[in-house]
Amino acid sequence: MKNFFSVILFLIGSTVIFGQNKFNGFYEPYIKVDYDVNKNFSQEFILEERTIWYDDESFKFDVKQIDLAHFSKLKLSDKNAVAVGIQYRFRENFEKHKENELRFTEEYSYTTKPKATEFEHRVRAEQRITSSETSHRFRYNFAVNRSFKGDEIKPGDAYMIGDLETLLTVAKSAKPEYEQRIGAGVGWVLSDQMKIELVTEYRLSDFTQNLVHEIYFVTGLKISL
Repeated sequence: MKNFFSVILFLIGSTVIFGQNKFNGFYEPYIKVDYDVNKNFSQEFILEERTIWYDDESFKFDVKQIDLAHFSKLKLSDKNAVAVGIQYRFRENFEKHKENELRFTEEYSYTTKPKATEFEHRVRAEQRITSSETSHRFRYNFAVNRSFKGDEIKPGDAYMIGDLETLLTVAKSAKPEYEQRIGAGVGWVLSDQMKIELVTEYRLSDFTQNLVHEIYFVTGLKISL
């Protein structure tokens, strides 16, 4: 586990220092509220904002977009779950040359919890619709959560976060676009209903055609009702 996080931090640091391609930096805070309708069915609402703080030329602080999303999740068993989601991205209010986006998502996840570590495999298919085109994006994410102490993450405890995600986007008007994301961070369980997470994420955007290095500082507040 220590080696896993060491590799992630090394890749993030070495890319920022030695990368010769375009580099952008973003800050992305979000609030996520979920509640259980019953034992196997839950709802999730997300409000997220993205601000750019560096754009390859200078430091700045400009809001790029705001996202509103909703997911419905059904547990098939202790390890398997499926979900569907809808999201709307507001971009035109902040950049005139950008288009707002409507997104539909289908998801399957497989989760295991040996000892104090949780492993999750997640596959998503997304349909991203704007006024000019529709694109399809496919995502595979491998995530790890591990408690700093004990076999369970309890109120008052901190935990480690790590994830790897590979993405493919296809559309009629463009060549296939590949992206790789690597993230590491820490979370705190404030109570049975509330968590805070701080994550640094490095992204290789469109790395087969127009490579861009991106660093995201993500802060999340998760509320369970």
